[in-house]
Amino acid sequence: MFTIKNLLLLIVRNTIISFIFVALSLAGIFFINKKIEIITNNIVLNHKLISELKKRTELFSTIETDSEIVGKNDILINNAFVPSNNISKFTNTLDDLASENQITQIYRFETPVLSGTSGEFSTSTISYTNNISADISVFSKYLKDFEKLPYFTKIEGFNIASQDKNGIVGLSNISIKATLLTQTIQ
Repeated sequence: MFTIKNLLLLIVRNTIISFIFVALSLAGIFFINKKIEIITNNIVLNHKLISELKKRTELFSTIETDSEIVGKNDILINNAFVPSNNISKFTNTLDDLASENQITQIYRFETPVLSGTSGEFSTSTISYTNNISADISVFSKYLKDFEKLPYFTKIEGFNIASQDKNGIVGLSNISIKATLLTQTIQ
């Protein structure tokens, strides 16, 4: 029989069933949403890790290549840093360079100045002046040979003065201001 009570009971039962389905659907959607979020976060993290791994792999291959290059030249690099308390190897090289170019030179070195520390290795710079008597062509050859020296040295400037009738093409007095990077020895 179709009565209002049966109608209300049918409506309430269908409403409860609908609420149950809506609640189950919302729970399913929430669960699936969380799973999708977790999977998406994992994918993003994996992409970041892959990208970081590529960068590190490239860095390691660059370091490996550089170490192969340096590995063969580490003795040259170590020898390029003369001790700050004994620069005789450097002065002997300057003397040999002057002899090869047949010029006279007088050099004067200043006190070492601490310039940097990297782990157990610290460096100092020593400023020096080198007074040379030569013509411009000999001085040019001297500079080319100076550039090939196996030491960390830098010319900061030079002055050329000449009393010769040909100007600096003739015999000139040349004053070179330079610095030498050395290993600090205590």
